[in-house]
Amino acid sequence: MAASDFLAVRNSSGFGVEGLAVNVLDAGVPGQGWNFDWQLTKSPTDAFSASFFMILATEMGDETFIIAAVMAMRHPKFTVLAGALAALYFMTVLSACLGVVLPNLISQATVSKCATVLYTFFGLRLMYVGAREEGNKDEEFEEVENNLKDSGSKGQKSWFRRMFSKFCTPVLLEAGMLTFIAEWGDRSQIATISLAAHQNPIGVIFGAMAGHTICTSLAVFGGEWLGKRISHKVVAFGGGCLFLVFAFLNYLGVLQ
Repeated sequence: MAASDFLAVRNSSGFGVEGLAVNVLDAGVPGQGWNFDWQLTKSPTDAFSASFFMILATEMGDETFIIAAVMAMRHPKFTVLAGALAALYFMTVLSACLGVVLPNLISQATVSKCATVLYTFFGLRLMYVGAREEGNKDEEFEEVENNLKDSGSKGQKSWFRRMFSKFCTPVLLEAGMLTFIAEWGDRSQIATISLAAHQNPIGVIFGAMAGHTICTSLAVFGGEWLGKRISHKVVAFGGGCLFLVFAFLNYLGVLQ
């Protein structure tokens, strides 16, 4: 039986298979089906500025900052910069996509409440970390450098390195992989997801990319000097205050 004949078959009650297919496709959601909200109507400039300052507050002097700085002391700076930025850009786009999907799976009110709680938590945690900051910058740089040496010696002859060295330099891959691992689950990634959940995702992506570009460039070209002179207390308190401002504005509905 041809497909057209099959669709034309009607049962004893006169209800057609073709009508059933249309009803199934239209069922469950009023109007024209599932309306996926990309949130592109929201202000991109607000999203850009929010994500830009959020990245500056969380990434300056962070673990990814120190990794880029230490690697730039031992390897070509532009290669390290390219690998680190590639990983950070990919992480930013991935986080923004997750943030766009969330409001379409759960209600916007729930997303907004969760974002407010996360901003408040990160803000208070950063201020707490800043109040307890007593670490030695030289020891922190030495610790990261020793970790990089250990990881490099263990993976020098690995199959993964030999395979990808045909397409990319080992330094580029090492900078990208270490940055991606350090950034996964970091507060900046979670904050990016939260921002993209109620802001214009395009603005969030470009704002975060601009912030990552500035922070990583500073780490690569002046990381050792900056990393040992930037006060972690000042950065932590500044970042904490910024997150609390985000929480307050989101609570008032300004960021929605």
